[in-house]
Amino acid sequence: MGNQRVALLIAPDSFKGSFNASDVATFLAHGVGRVLKDRVSITILPMADGGEGTSDIAVNLGGIKETCATQNIYGEPDGGGFWVRWGSRAIVEAAVGSKFIPEAQRKFPATRTTSFGTGLLVSAAMAHPAVDEVLVALGGTGSTDGGIGFLEGVGAKLQDDAGRPVTPFGENLGSVAAYQLPPLPKPLIGLYDVAVPLLGDRGAVRLFGPQKGLGGEDLLNMERAMEHWADVVQAHSGQSLALKPGAGAAGGMGFGILASGGTLRPGAEAVAEWGELSAKIHASDWIITGEGRMDAQTEAGKAANLVIRQAEAAKKPVIAVVGSRTENLEALHQQGLTLVLPIPIGPMAYHEVLARTPELLETVGEEIGWLIRSMINR
Repeated sequence: MGNQRVALLIAPDSFKGSFNASDVATFLAHGVGRVLKDRVSITILPMADGGEGTSDIAVNLGGIKETCATQNIYGEPDGGGFWVRWGSRAIVEAAVGSKFIPEAQRKFPATRTTSFGTGLLVSAAMAHPAVDEVLVALGGTGSTDGGIGFLEGVGAKLQDDAGRPVTPFGENLGSVAAYQLPPLPKPLIGLYDVAVPLLGDRGAVRLFGPQKGLGGEDLLNMERAMEHWADVVQAHSGQSLALKPGAGAAGGMGFGILASGGTLRPGAEAVAEWGELSAKIHASDWIITGEGRMDAQTEAGKAANLVIRQAEAAKKPVIAVVGSRTENLEALHQQGLTLVLPIPIGPMAYHEVLARTPELLETVGEEIGWLIRSMINR
């Protein structure tokens, strides 16, 4: 190997349901280091895309968790709520206030869900005297309510056509005729993980509703109710908001943020700026990224896609380590992806992959080490 030293950047997203981004990067680094030893300089940069795990990035950069009472997607008290104070910025995860609930644990129909809990967290963050702006990471949620729960959580009053209060569950979207919301005291920014609109085949209901339990007539009725809600908001605001990228994120919570006067931006771009991703890529020879599953959604704003595109712009090879993948990743290869390495070794059940994720990541890290070693020996 001579005396050549390789600069390696490991910048993965979390493996959802398994390990956070920092853990994933650390396991990969252990594997690479066993092969390249003192011939590699490794920089770890955990990534997120505005979904679950985004607040972990802020904590890694010095943020502090603030506990706060909240509610789950069924409107029940949840004592596990928190937001992160990072300097004058607050980070709220929708996956904390309105977290996704697996099918076996669901207590009520998918139509009876709310984003109210996330609104409570945002309201608490807004009230903190040290906070100048609040960011909401929109991803990993189980609610589909167009953001009406979120709006009520930050102080909105929802009314039907008779002026009666509307309970902020998704099943009541079609009953909302008007809403009042005082101006928010501080700027609000939603960070979306997928650039989806509120309505249509790639919107909040039709694209993500089935994985949250919506199907059959409920799916069709909810899309019609969401269209009605969009008309109400757009008539109130005088703006066309339903087709904006990210409006359909988190069951339409992105749309609720727009309705409140907030703005939306890609979450992966924000996290990349926090960690100075571009500068770290330019200072590296090889890049490793990764995520739990690499598929068509990766192209729609996921963190791994941003790493791939920035690595290509810097003319650096980038390897993706994944829990699983779809068959056709040509679009990502066209954008600069060099190699994809799934972690399973031969046929493995999902529960076995989860149980062995640390050692599997280290094994893949070793393989990457051998690849890099062979290249620099040429």
